[in-house]
This record gives sequence, structure tokens and C-alpha cells, in this order.
Amino acid sequence: MDNTTLVTLSRQGAMARSMDVIANNLANLNTTAYKTETVLFEQYVQEVIDDDGVTQEVTLVNDYGNLRDTQEGSFYETGNDLNIAIQGNGYLVTETADRELQYTRNGVLRLDADGQLVAASGDPILDADNQPITLSTTDYNFKIGKDGTISTSNGPRGKLQLVSFENEQNLRKVGNGSFTATEASTPAEGVTLVQGMLERSNVSSILEMTKMIDVSRSYQSAAKAMQTNGDLVRKAIRELGTI
Repeated sequence: MDNTTLVTLSRQGAMARSMDVIANNLANLNTTAYKTETVLFEQYVQEVIDDDGVTQEVTLVNDYGNLRDTQEGSFYETGNDLNIAIQGNGYLVTETADRELQYTRNGVLRLDADGQLVAASGDPILDADNQPITLSTTDYNFKIGKDGTISTSNGPRGKLQLVSFENEQNLRKVGNGSFTATEASTPAEGVTLVQGMLERSNVSSILEMTKMIDVSRSYQSAAKAMQTNGDLVRKAIRELGTI
């Protein structure tokens, strides 16, 4: 495979990956607390010597990961006391059936059949003591304070655990707006909760559509370059065949 084909294929592969990420951003335009992602690229420059002994630089493109925009989305009122928006760098803590801790900013909460407070994923929300929060049928006037303290007509019922991470980019998505962590969490500071509101995604539809157009044009340009190179190769083969 010649250098032109290698370079073009590497670029097309990176553009295809970028298009997938953009499409996923647009698909999550209305997903609570979703964060925009962008593909990270790096270039490999290699010097090669052609048949004439001339040294040339060949640049290959590689996409090696995604960068998550952790900027807070805007809030909107829902009027549902079981909805909360997290103001600041903080995450709620949940526990899966496998006792794995996960983290989320999706504040769509509900009570399951056992009266446990659960996240959108269906996993129990943990309190400051890493315990599930359970309410009874006699609990009314559900309130969540700015610091995460839960109270009802029967008094305090627990306090939501809020944590933060030194590097949020290391969080790994697992679906339903939840993440797993590869580093230890710390108690969140300067974080407040707003009851009856939710955080919108921070996706800008106009910006993502503009990116999609640019990526599409770049992909078409690379495809055209490959076709031109193929035409030149075929022409050379035909002409050499007549000698």
C-alpha cells in the first residue's frame, strides 16, 4: 500500500470516528446532564525515502480518545420534588447490584417498590454513610436541602452523598448517565443542590451541526484524494504495460 493511501485511510478513519461522536452528542441533546464529547487526535510524522532517494515526511492521523466538556448545563424547573440539579463540580453516588459504586449528575430520582431512593439507572442512591436511603409510606412533604439533607414530615431521613474527582476526564461512561471511576473520589466542596429542577445537556446543536458539515467535507476531500491517487496508479500501470 502506497503512502498516499495510508495517509488518506488514517484520515478517513479519524473522521468517521469524529462523526460517530458528533452524532452521539446530537442524539443526547435532550439527555439530562449529558456532557458534550470531542475526539482527540494526534499525528505521527515519519520520514520515508522514495524510489528516487528523496526523503519525504508522511503524516498519519490517529484518534486516541474523547475529551468531555464538563461545563455545567443550564437548569430548568420541573416542579417534581424528586428532581434535583447539581450546582458545581459534584456527583451523586449509586451502588449497583454487584456492589459497584457509580456516579451520576442525572438528578431524575424516584422511589422503587421497596421505598428506596433510586437514580435514573434504577440503582439505589447512597447517603453520606454509603447506605441506601429508604422512605416509608408515612413520609410526606419530601424536601432536599441545598447540602443534600433529605427531610419529610417525619423529620430528617438522610443526606445525599456528593463527591468530586480531581480529573473528571478519567470517569468512564457506563450508560444511563452514570460513570465508574479509576481514581478515588473526595467529598464535594462548594456544591449545592436545587430541588425541583434538572440540568440540561451542554450540547450546542448549532455547533455540533457545524462540526458535522466540516467533518463530512473533510471525509469527502480525503475520499477524492484517494480516488485521484488510484486513477494515477491505474494510468501508470496501463502506460507501463504498453512499453
